Amino acid sequence: MKILYALQGTGNGHVARARALVPLLSQRGEVDVLVAGTQSQIDLGFPVQFKKFGLTMKYNSSGGVSYLKSLVGNRPLQFLKDVFSLPVKDYDLVIIDFEAITSYACLLRGVKSLQLSHQAAYWSESTPRPTPRVWHWEFVLKYMSPSPYKIGFHFNVYDTFILPPIIRSDIRELKPTQEAHYTVYLPAYSARTLARWFERFPNESFTVFTKENNAVNTLNTVFYRVDNKLFTNSLSRSRGLICSAGFEGPAEAMYLGKKLLITPIKGQYEQAANAICAAGEGATVFRHLNEEAIPVFEGFFQSKYVVKKAWPDFAEGLVACILDNAKKGKALDDISALKLH
Repeated sequence: MKILYALQGTGNGHVARARALVPLLSQRGEVDVLVAGTQSQIDLGFPVQFKKFGLTMKYNSSGGVSYLKSLVGNRPLQFLKDVFSLPVKDYDLVIIDFEAITSYACLLRGVKSLQLSHQAAYWSESTPRPTPRVWHWEFVLKYMSPSPYKIGFHFNVYDTFILPPIIRSDIRELKPTQEAHYTVYLPAYSARTLARWFERFPNESFTVFTKENNAVNTLNTVFYRVDNKLFTNSLSRSRGLICSAGFEGPAEAMYLGKKLLITPIKGQYEQAANAICAAGEGATVFRHLNEEAIPVFEGFFQSKYVVKKAWPDFAEGLVACILDNAKKGKALDDISALKLH
């Protein structure tokens, strides 16, 4: 079976999920990989046949979505060219992790595809999100990367087509400890902003991962360039994780039994929804790095409460289920055989 696995590379969660699933798919078929986006900080560890610019959100240094940068930074003509030229008909199965080029190429050519992503969970009306709902963000979540078949992932199983997070094997194999530092990944904030903020808490120590090359360490804050192995090691040994309200990072912290402090990126509706869901599982949430956040951080540092989730390892079973569905002509999103609901 010839398989195309397409993922949005802007956001390390999509990449982490691909690192777990693509090797399993490769054991059962011939897999080509497409990555769209320019900001992924994790090496996939396997060949990528298609690298595309795609569509992506841009952020400013104060932690919010920059609509101007996003508008200017995307290339609509190149996007259309890629949609029309991508050879999706060459594949027996197309799996998409929130990647727009492949989704619309499949729709254009009448090729069935499976949306296998965290964002797919928001097709369910039962998945928590902010109120009132923001129609244009609901549209983005559902139609930036549409597919006729959908399997979503979330912190809780809110619907029949939603599964728990896929926790990669290098996280499952860890034996977590608790040292003095907190691991930090807040990519929407500049290193300088973070250094100044953490100076407010001189009794705590922070290991911060950044995309910047020349971040300057301070008395209680050490900066590292984003690196998967270094980050995983730091998280395993940390007192807790402070991060944006993405999905895979918080999920890995929950699996490891770490304290969790998260913030939704300003103007990012999906992250606001993630924050609501994570808070429902016991995570602490702050909105902005301002005076109102100081007591939230202080309470977090003093708290001994951890979020601990023992999610099962179902990745191999999921791959087998999807491929079996494809071979038998069944609905690609029929996951009843997994018996996780």
